[in-house]
Amino acid sequence: MSSKLNMMPILYLTALALLSLALLSLPTLAIAENGTCTRYGFDVEFPGVSCADIYDKNPASHGKSGYYVIGTDHVRTVYCDMELECSGHKGGWMKIADYDTSKGDDCPSGWKKIKINGLDLCRSPNDNAGCYSTHFHVNKVSYNKICGRVKGYQKGSPTAFERVSNPSLDNGYVEGISITLGSPRKHVWTYAVGLSDDHNYPVYNCPCAKYPGPSPPAFVGNHYYCESGDTGAFSNSPYYTTDPLWDGDGCLPDNNCCTNTDQPWFFRQITMARKDDIEVRLCTNEVFSNEATLVEQIEIYVQ
Repeated sequence: MSSKLNMMPILYLTALALLSLALLSLPTLAIAENGTCTRYGFDVEFPGVSCADIYDKNPASHGKSGYYVIGTDHVRTVYCDMELECSGHKGGWMKIADYDTSKGDDCPSGWKKIKINGLDLCRSPNDNAGCYSTHFHVNKVSYNKICGRVKGYQKGSPTAFERVSNPSLDNGYVEGISITLGSPRKHVWTYAVGLSDDHNYPVYNCPCAKYPGPSPPAFVGNHYYCESGDTGAFSNSPYYTTDPLWDGDGCLPDNNCCTNTDQPWFFRQITMARKDDIEVRLCTNEVFSNEATLVEQIEIYVQ
C-alpha cells in the first residue's frame, strides 16, 4: 500500500508534465484586451469565413486592406478591402475583380485589348453583334451586397435601351455593360451607352438625356447608369475618348445623366445571401465598325 501511495505524486507530476507539453504544442492564440483573437483571418490556423466576418470579429483588421485567410471547406487567401465604404457599408469587402488597363493590366478573360487614341482598352473578342461574357469568382463565399465601378468609352452609335422584342437578361437588352449573377441570371447593375447627350434622338438616347430615349426594361428598374460620350450628331467612326462614361461628369444643361453623385460606383443589396459568381457582359446590337463599348476599368467587391 505504501509503495502505491509513494507512486501517486510521481504519476501526478508525470501527467502534469505531459499535459503541459500538449498545451505547449497547441497553436497559441494572440488575445487582445477585449478578448478577440488578433490572428483571426491573418493565420492559416485561424481562417475567417469571409472578409466581412473577419472585419466583424477581429478589430486588428480595421484599416488594413490586403490578403486574408478564409475557408470553411478549404483554406485560401483572398483580398479584403477593410477601408472601402460603399453606400454606408464600411470594411469587410472581398475584391473579386480589379482590372485597369491604364495601369498595364490585361483584359478580363473573354475580351481583348485594343489601343485607341493612346489608350489601352478592352473590347469584344470579335466584330459581331452580341453579348460577350467574363466571369469573376467569389470562391464559394456567401454574400448579399455587391459594390463596384466601371469606366468606359463610347465608339460610334450605341443606342442604350432601344427596344428589342421581348427584352430579357439573356438577350441584348442594352448597349453597354450588363452585370448579373446566378443561373437563371439575376440583374445586378447596367451601364448603358446612349447615342447623344444633347442631340434629338429620342429613340436612341439615354432615358436621362435632354431628348430622352426609352426607359429600361422592368427587370433593370432604377439599377443602372446611362451616359453618352457624344454631345452632337452621331457618326459611326469616332472614338469618344475625351469624355469617359458613367463618371458623373461632362453632361450639358438639361441632361440628367450626371446627377447621381455616387457615379461611377454602384451598390446592390439582395434579399437572400448567394454564392454565385458575378458575370459581366459587353453587349452591342451592331457590328464593331458601327458601335461598341470600350472598357478601361472594372472593380467589383462582395460582402
